[in-house]
Amino acid sequence: MTDFEKILSLILEKNPTRLIVKPTTKTLIAGFGIKKIIKLSDYNNYFEFKESVNKELSSRDIGFGSLFFDIDINIKSKLWKDFEQAEFTFTNSVLRYENNNLSIVDDNDNLKSYFSNFSKSIDNNRIRSKSPLKRNKHEQWKNLVEKAKKEINNSVLEKIVVAEMKKESIDNFDLKNTILDLIEKYPNCTTYLYKMKDSIFFGSTPEMIFEYTNNVLKTEAIAGSIPNKGEKTEEIKRKFENTTLIEEHKIVSEYIEKQLLKISSNKIRKSDLEVKKLNNINHLQSKIEVEIKDNDFFEFIALLHPSPALAGFPVNEAKKWIKNNENFDRGLYAGSIGYVEKDNSNFYAALRCAMYNNIRSEIVSFAGNGIVKDSKVNYEIDELNSKFKAINESIIEN
Repeated sequence: MTDFEKILSLILEKNPTRLIVKPTTKTLIAGFGIKKIIKLSDYNNYFEFKESVNKELSSRDIGFGSLFFDIDINIKSKLWKDFEQAEFTFTNSVLRYENNNLSIVDDNDNLKSYFSNFSKSIDNNRIRSKSPLKRNKHEQWKNLVEKAKKEINNSVLEKIVVAEMKKESIDNFDLKNTILDLIEKYPNCTTYLYKMKDSIFFGSTPEMIFEYTNNVLKTEAIAGSIPNKGEKTEEIKRKFENTTLIEEHKIVSEYIEKQLLKISSNKIRKSDLEVKKLNNINHLQSKIEVEIKDNDFFEFIALLHPSPALAGFPVNEAKKWIKNNENFDRGLYAGSIGYVEKDNSNFYAALRCAMYNNIRSEIVSFAGNGIVKDSKVNYEIDELNSKFKAINESIIEN
């Protein structure tokens, strides 16, 4: 068992309130307890909210942030009652593990003593009963997809991301082993955990909204997905070429480039189109970066979230359609989650996610697909089930 795995296991036993894990770089950022929360409950107060967050960050090492998919809608549905449209949390203690180094900031929870001995006994028995996955026919969602296609054929909309949620009861949710299972299955994703009151929002996302460090803003276009059936990369690429997914991806990558031009005159660097292979689904991916002088993370979020990969295109028209037609409030699903430091900021799209409520003993999971005019409903059902499977197969009961 590596030091990274030992520390991660110990962190989860200590019940963090915030957690970001990037397995590819062996990076962990964990917050314990809550010292202060700055909340946005009404979008009309967004300017004051930003000012308060920036003021607090001037005297703090790190703040953990989350923003709803559509923060300018004043949502307070029962589903999201424990969360705010946007919030920044400053925890009692912060633990960071990267480059094989462990550091602890504002140690108000006696963490140094707790983590001082990596070799302490760790319960690593991960044999647990999995929560049964119910394969859904998604009848309502299929009808919504057909409605979206009609809208695309009769309006300016070129793409709509149509989402669905499903609820399942769970008796003894095992958070620690669920998170460990997600990290093991999806090592090239970012795993996150946000606790608030009676709810825990968690997942493993393949999509970075942005990472800003050393005056470079890195982002990516991830759009266009097909189920992973174990094929080799070249065969997967051929499958993509025979679909509308290349065009769907192009919409997203071109949108991101245009948005970046609004804040930088520097050359935008873009990678060749790649395939991001996950455990049960493949995505088309383009990596994009540009040099930017200041860590204006609120501006980065405003420009890059939600992108056409999360909402559709044009973005504002797609958001309106989603608001008027989906039968649930997205809240944090497809929202942004991350953390900010003095010179660095990192935010990720809250995808492949679920929320557990310990009062209702209920898991709510979320998934969605990008729909264009030529989308085939049966194919979209397969993709949607792959996305639900990505989160649900890792949900573990004691």
